[in-house]
Amino acid sequence: MDLELKGRRILLSGATGMIGAAAARTLAAEGAQLVLLGREPSRLAPLLAELQASGAPRCIALPCDLASAASTDAAVEAAERDLGPIDVLVTAAGAAQGGIFWEIDDAAWQRNLEAKLFGTIRLLRAMAPRMVERRAGRIVAIIGNSGRQPEPRMLPGAVANAALLAIVRGLAEELGPHGVAINALNPGPVRSPRWDTMMSSAAARAGGTPAEAEAAFLQKTALRRLATAEEVAQHVAFLASPRAAHMTGTAVTIDGGSTKSI
Repeated sequence: MDLELKGRRILLSGATGMIGAAAARTLAAEGAQLVLLGREPSRLAPLLAELQASGAPRCIALPCDLASAASTDAAVEAAERDLGPIDVLVTAAGAAQGGIFWEIDDAAWQRNLEAKLFGTIRLLRAMAPRMVERRAGRIVAIIGNSGRQPEPRMLPGAVANAALLAIVRGLAEELGPHGVAINALNPGPVRSPRWDTMMSSAAARAGGTPAEAEAAFLQKTALRRLATAEEVAQHVAFLASPRAAHMTGTAVTIDGGSTKSI
């Protein structure tokens, strides 16, 4: 299926992460032009080189610190100046630490909420009015299923994700009359070094091995396996495309069937 992304201008935050990088590769393979945001564009250099070597359309990296409204606004301004009006915004930045609830101090809560929740808010606030003015645009917020299925040892991330899901649903009502769609993508656990660290911690608490901890988790998953970043990226591309017509304010879950609800 042609996703009709060829030539589309896409602004992507969080491309230094596994899912963000996979999304960049998939979108570029569909023919999209990309602006990758990062606090240190030099960290995006290997990905840019990879995309260019694969014959991808125009891809550029711009400095952006999502902790700063001024930096975020300047990056969006530069993106549209260098590439032209942005058709699609994909937010993939931010991750949160885990731990026992009463051992996570205020500074850790503030740091984690700042990284994902407020960074995404600043980017949405900078980009949405431009799309409203043009009466066109799509926004894909990669959030995470812990916003709906919170784990007791991952509550800072769950809180940030739940807040973002509320923003997506509410903002859809604001943007919809202007021809702008916004949807969320909620991955469950993805095969990654971070997941391996979590399984090692779980094994240490339970007195088993990481393999046993993972097997116990997968027993709760209908497909009995973890997703890959590339699988998540395919859903990003769909939601970013005109093929996802008449969808807005929706959260799509990719968790292999571990969520037990109707």
